[in-house]
Amino acid sequence: MQINPQGSRGGVTSRKPTIEDIFAPPDIGRLLQERKYHEAYVISCRRMKFDPAVIGFKDLVNHYRCCMLVGETEEAIRIKEQLKTLIKEKFQTTPNEIKTFADTIRGEGRDMEAILFYQIAAEFYGNQSKAGLVGIKYCALGIGESIMAMLSRDKELKPIVRTHVIPLMRDMREMIRRSDDVSEEDRCLEEVCCLHRIEYSEYLVGDRINCESTVEEAIVIMERVFKERAGKYLVYGCCLHNLGVTYENTSRPNDACQYYLKAIAAYGKAEDINDVERDRWIANSKQNLERAKSKMK
Repeated sequence: MQINPQGSRGGVTSRKPTIEDIFAPPDIGRLLQERKYHEAYVISCRRMKFDPAVIGFKDLVNHYRCCMLVGETEEAIRIKEQLKTLIKEKFQTTPNEIKTFADTIRGEGRDMEAILFYQIAAEFYGNQSKAGLVGIKYCALGIGESIMAMLSRDKELKPIVRTHVIPLMRDMREMIRRSDDVSEEDRCLEEVCCLHRIEYSEYLVGDRINCESTVEEAIVIMERVFKERAGKYLVYGCCLHNLGVTYENTSRPNDACQYYLKAIAAYGKAEDINDVERDRWIANSKQNLERAKSKMK
């Protein structure tokens, strides 16, 4: 089996699949576990050339994983759409069930598969109701959790996460932002929760520029829509704290201190946490505040 760097798109040779390929395909899952992503992609592409009657649901899921792990986003989108159609035609299921399935397999370490099903669930939820927006938000948060798990096992995936996975969360944020069937406050809160998870994911892959602009945007939205009531929500304090972290990590300790103080004040007003949680969040910001102070000239 050869990878032809001068060959067709994705480096896949155009060899005709053999009967051995059809009835004894290599273990793509094993290759992915061994981080042989390009080798798995080559094999999966050959598998996809068979008669559609031979291609099963698992083949499509595995091919999606391979596409994402080598950065073939357009091909991954086509597979996702194909799977979405199959689910609609063959299964009587709800967006909540699809999202729960994604949660389950993410917990089993099947993070790229989970990302696929979070996408499908988000599109099934739609953006015409508050419940739909909440569902989309949780799908975006699920992708964020998947990113954390993926990077904990393979830090070499940071470029793929930055270029091909985080944009999926941004797509979900846009689904929420485009809704015009809910109140501005409801839409804003779900949108900001997505932005908060996006900026943390950008932090994980070392994308400091986008991380800063994303969390700043979240803060601006909260203050524009909720004004002095922004502090009612934990996510506002978290965004203030994380902007402080960004400033501290980019050698701006004075600015960092200001935002840690703002976060502490916001946590004190938050109405969606209990006192134990409040104390924990405040203690975290105070610890960071002391560290930032020590860096001030």
